[in-house]
Amino acid sequence: MKKNNILSGFLALIAFTALFSCEKDEIKAIATTGPVPVLSVNNSVLALSSEHSAKEAVVLSWTPVDYGFASVVRYTIQFDKKGSNFQKPVEIDAGNSLKRALTTSEINGLMINKLKLVAGQKADIEARVVSSLGADAKRMDAISETKNLSVTPYFVVIVYPAIYVPGSHQGWAPEKAPRLVSVKDDKTFEGYVYFPEESTEFKFTNAPNWNEGDYGSGGPGKLGTTGNLVQKGSGYYLLKVDLNKSTWSSLKTAWGVLGSATKGGWDKDQDLAFDPKDGVWKTELALTAGEIKFRANDDWTLAFGDGNADGIPDTLDNGNIRIEAAGTYQITLNLSNAGNYSYSVTKK
Repeated sequence: MKKNNILSGFLALIAFTALFSCEKDEIKAIATTGPVPVLSVNNSVLALSSEHSAKEAVVLSWTPVDYGFASVVRYTIQFDKKGSNFQKPVEIDAGNSLKRALTTSEINGLMINKLKLVAGQKADIEARVVSSLGADAKRMDAISETKNLSVTPYFVVIVYPAIYVPGSHQGWAPEKAPRLVSVKDDKTFEGYVYFPEESTEFKFTNAPNWNEGDYGSGGPGKLGTTGNLVQKGSGYYLLKVDLNKSTWSSLKTAWGVLGSATKGGWDKDQDLAFDPKDGVWKTELALTAGEIKFRANDDWTLAFGDGNADGIPDTLDNGNIRIEAAGTYQITLNLSNAGNYSYSVTKK
């Protein structure tokens, strides 16, 4: 009796498998793609601003793709730099929807963090939508024609723990004072401050007011609770403070660029000029295709490249800045926003 049950079950399994295989073959036979999706974009020029981060920036919509039978179709939006042929696109899964709205913050994050665009610089982007029946049916994917977009992303400011530098250089107003920040949140702070006078007196405060504690001189390189700190000599200074040890230091800096794209190569810096009004270092230079780096005081102690090509100066090993084509470039380096340094290299 048991043998008959086992045999009956086995025959039923074979019949079910055959039926299922036939159904799969039938789906394969009738799955066909009609017209590709037609993509529409309601705004092709995106000058993004942090002031409108929560507002809708762009809406992408597309026509459905009919595969000839009732099926779940998934759509994926792809972005890439113009001319990159979607080799490594940024993708957004839109599910089975026929429309996707992106806020200013969302599209800015994609452009800065994924496509590695430079903040403040306009870039030409291509967008398209891909319809799919799933990973096992790639041959059935239908791809829309591309749409061109012009995108200017903005720089995202990261808020770090900070102390403030009020003094004679800015009217002793802590609410308007330059900041030093602690990127690691370990009570060690640093930042750049411009002192225009030959002798500057200042303090450090825990907040942008005089009510939550301040630090004056406790002797050379030491912090105390009385008197003012003094810096001799005008210039652009890197200030460092360690509240764990109650110490501080300053280093006067002058910045330049060098590299294979400059006329001086890697041997001679091309000087940048500091603009007190805008708080940036800048110059205009003729460059060739190659690489550059920023550095201070004609020395490698302080140097910035861009190792991950995200438009943010960093100290990553071998992190140079690529110059793709020869031409005249406007170069700026902004170190005045502590912890959120930025640069631009713009061809004229």
